[in-house]
Amino acid sequence: MAYDKDIWLLGRAIGVILVAIVSGLVAAQWKHEAVPFVAFAIILLLAVVKSRWIVLDFMGLRGVRPRLAIALLAWPAFFVIVAAARTALATFGIAG
Repeated sequence: MAYDKDIWLLGRAIGVILVAIVSGLVAAQWKHEAVPFVAFAIILLLAVVKSRWIVLDFMGLRGVRPRLAIALLAWPAFFVIVAAARTALATFGIAG
């Protein structure tokens, strides 16, 4: 059964890599304009998903130490929220 799980994780990893490549290409097309919110949101979402996979699967914290896993997942989520807020404020001209 472990073999099936490895194939499933590999397939999901390949899917995330493809989405990351497409969103990176979309973001690269806007050199002199602001990156569209959809592409930026996809990039930020991928950061959170990747950190979740690392914490739960690679570090082996799935169901073992839930409080530590939540704390480790809150750290990148905090930075994603800060980056999104900063971008929204800069786009709408409220700050810098």
